[in-house]
Amino acid sequence: FKCHEIPSDSSRVAKGTAVINLFPVAEREKVTAMVDVADFVPDTYMLMATCQGEIKKTAVDKFASVRSSGLIAMDLAEGDELVAACLATDQDDIIFVTQQGQSIRFAVSSLRASSRTSGGVRAMRRLSGDRVVSMDKADVKACLLVVTGGGLGKLTSIGQYPRQKRAGSGVRTFKIVEKTGKVVAAKVVYPSEQVMIISADGIVTRTPVKEKDPRQGITLQGRSTQGVRLMRLSPGDKVVAIASFEMKKEKAESEPEKKGK
Repeated sequence: FKCHEIPSDSSRVAKGTAVINLFPVAEREKVTAMVDVADFVPDTYMLMATCQGEIKKTAVDKFASVRSSGLIAMDLAEGDELVAACLATDQDDIIFVTQQGQSIRFAVSSLRASSRTSGGVRAMRRLSGDRVVSMDKADVKACLLVVTGGGLGKLTSIGQYPRQKRAGSGVRTFKIVEKTGKVVAAKVVYPSEQVMIISADGIVTRTPVKEKDPRQGITLQGRSTQGVRLMRLSPGDKVVAIASFEMKKEKAESEPEKKGK
């Protein structure tokens, strides 16, 4: 649907508009991903990832004409569910992250494009009881931010994640212990961006991705560390989501006066 269809007059603390008022949502169905599309250009694909480690690649132009009632985007196995979606090309790499702190990076070109109504293929092997929580494009100029339910997080250069073959077990990206809690979100971010961390109680904190002064941003760490405290939580609260955005540079209030000769 069109972005202008979303009401924009809500205040920061307003409840927002129910999704069912924008498009039909079936009973027991929930929204798990949102992708903005400017143009349905050739050689661009919609990638979809599931909690059981499946991935699907479909040409984005297959979604150019969508009925008001929606379209089937992926055939899911029983008990599986969609956790992430993004746009990518065959020149991109993709990275998966799981609750137990495992990750895998592989080339989008290693995936075969499939029809809109088909199922996915295995993206990574998971440990028993583990589940995928995130999928994103792996830009070597960026970093991977991983955050746990306990409010801890870490920033690691994408270059520290080797490109592997699809369907492997991957490498560790976060050392999970009792105090950290499980990984709840991961996102590829850039040094110039800001990050918002959101808790289940609706509390939001904002921090720069990286600054020269480590007290003002998130410092880079290795893959297998426990991270640092990013958000202090009240008893019973937990982190549920993260988002990143580019801060616009403010224009100078006035031009400097020119001295006369």
